[in-house]
Amino acid sequence: MRAIRFVSAIVLSLALFAPAAFASVDSRVLMLDDIRTQQNEIRDGVEAGTGRYKDLSASQRSELLSKQARMLQTIEGKHSTEDLNAQQKTEVFNTLEWIEAVVNNDGEDRMVCERRPVLGSTRKERVCKTASQWREEREAARNMMDSRGTCMDCRSN
Repeated sequence: MRAIRFVSAIVLSLALFAPAAFASVDSRVLMLDDIRTQQNEIRDGVEAGTGRYKDLSASQRSELLSKQARMLQTIEGKHSTEDLNAQQKTEVFNTLEWIEAVVNNDGEDRMVCERRPVLGSTRKERVCKTASQWREEREAARNMMDSRGTCMDCRSN
């Protein structure tokens, strides 16, 4: 199971982030076909509710199939990641990570990427962190704002 996850992550990373010098490599063209094949196998397992998919709740199954359908629609008719724009690449990556986390029951360890503007520039950069890192940052920011609000209240008394 871990081997499949590792290989999938490597293939996806190479396809999404490889330099243009590797654009002529045939494996990039096969990449989206591999995703389609893998997702069809997952869908069949989820719908059957057997094996590693038997412990998924009805809501998890429904959400997984829904996200999977949207992702497959995004890559429909495309042969390589070169056919996807930056936002689509990010959405596909996030969806694959989410599906993997649900299937492996490790949602806090899944990678989530965002495209964020670079201060003082019109370009955007890709920022990837685990779901738990994003949550911790949000909580820290919220706590900081709450503590500042409390201190301001203390000063006015």
